[in-house]
Amino acid sequence: MVDALKPDWVVHEIERSPHGTDFVAKLTVQTPNGSRAVVLKATTADFVDPLIAKSEPRLLTLVGRETSIPVPTVFGYCDDHERFAAPFYLMEFIDGVNYEGADDDLPLRVRKTIIREAGENLAALHELGPLPASGKVGVQDKQLTVVDTDEHPRFDDFRDMILATGNDTLDSLASGGSFPELADDPTRFADLVPDLREYLHEVVPSLQAPDPPTYCHWDYRIGNLLVDPESGATQAVLDWANLSAAEPANNLAQTEFYLLNPEADGARQTARLRELFRESYSSARTAWEFDAATRERMAVYHLVCRLGAMACLPLWYQDESAATRDKRAREHRAFVEQYL
Repeated sequence: MVDALKPDWVVHEIERSPHGTDFVAKLTVQTPNGSRAVVLKATTADFVDPLIAKSEPRLLTLVGRETSIPVPTVFGYCDDHERFAAPFYLMEFIDGVNYEGADDDLPLRVRKTIIREAGENLAALHELGPLPASGKVGVQDKQLTVVDTDEHPRFDDFRDMILATGNDTLDSLASGGSFPELADDPTRFADLVPDLREYLHEVVPSLQAPDPPTYCHWDYRIGNLLVDPESGATQAVLDWANLSAAEPANNLAQTEFYLLNPEADGARQTARLRELFRESYSSARTAWEFDAATRERMAVYHLVCRLGAMACLPLWYQDESAATRDKRAREHRAFVEQYL
């Protein structure tokens, strides 16, 4: 793969990453300018459609060129190959700590820095819009676009997209979630489905029209960041595959869901961290306002995010005890029942 992209580079070491669903490895290579560390990523799993995965190196290049968001430099990419799993690409190796699974242990000062910079980074990303429709960002005719396929339809109105997403998630919750083969209790949330579906069908169409769609990093979480452990500064934002074209408020709601932990922090601390995130974002986008209509839409988006977490519970906690899964399930129930 390296030879296909950089024929004058020689690979000396390969260290595969234990994280992620696709092939990711740190390589030590000899280049004409000396030895350096790089990262090779190849789409080898079925979680991301290659049509979508092809967008990642292009998005990294776009974001690196047009914003101040810290992302790795891309050295080359291949969309299709007759022998190798594709797409694949080479990018810069950036030093930093990935706190996947250990975010609960981070000092508060580090978390505050991560959250503040998240607001700044998402503000910069959202300024790259607007985009012509909502949906998945992919590649067609070698160009970034909002794709429109049977599996990944595009929507003129983001409310239609959020309702379709909610319906699909509720369908899965009725029979074990997104990974029913891993579910120890396939009917864990089935009793909630009718009332939640009724709520979404009543509320979503009545929401005020959303803002125009833009690029949204739907998985902005601790596990997709490389962080300086001392300062908490984000050294790199990773995982740019599977981006959405969506209204900014949805991306903000998703990120709050990932970065805030009300169950552990309590209501007061969570409110402070949420305010820090929103102030950071609005300071970087002076035309933006968290007005009443925006907050109302975000409350619904928070619910849809939570439904997604419920559907993914069997995967995310497959290596945990039954007691831990039950505890997460109780937290999910307490959250969604606020809407009912």
